Amino acid sequence: MVFSSKRWFPIFLLAFVVTMVAIWMNAPGVMAGYPATAFDLLVTVCFLLVWFLFGIPAGIKGEGTFLVFLGVYWGVGLVVSLLAVLAPYVELLLFGIWFSVPAHGLGLLLGNTMLLKLVAPFVGLGVSLMGYGAGRKLRQKKPV
Repeated sequence: MVFSSKRWFPIFLLAFVVTMVAIWMNAPGVMAGYPATAFDLLVTVCFLLVWFLFGIPAGIKGEGTFLVFLGVYWGVGLVVSLLAVLAPYVELLLFGIWFSVPAHGLGLLLGNTMLLKLVAPFVGLGVSLMGYGAGRKLRQKKPV
């Protein structure tokens, strides 16, 4: 498996654009310190739905590059979340915003900000892997 920029760039670009849109839509409530609302939950569901849908074609093609990207992307999110909970470093603020603000809507279901920081990378990884798995199932399905 060769890791070329040709394979990584579309995945990176989608992750960047989707995350920026979710941050932009959830940021007013987060930055003001408001608890999550139904709108925030809707934005989070759409954010996760895009990750799911993006995983389907990668699963159909059997792209290992997508799996590696998911591991690195959400792995960094988990490390940043753990550091934010255990020792809130100011230097990690931008990374914390990057990984927690798109998932702010989950706070409506969880009710705990610390728990949200820890759960968000796992939910993102799980949803992405479910999309990839759905793509693998579609690939295995024989046409009638």
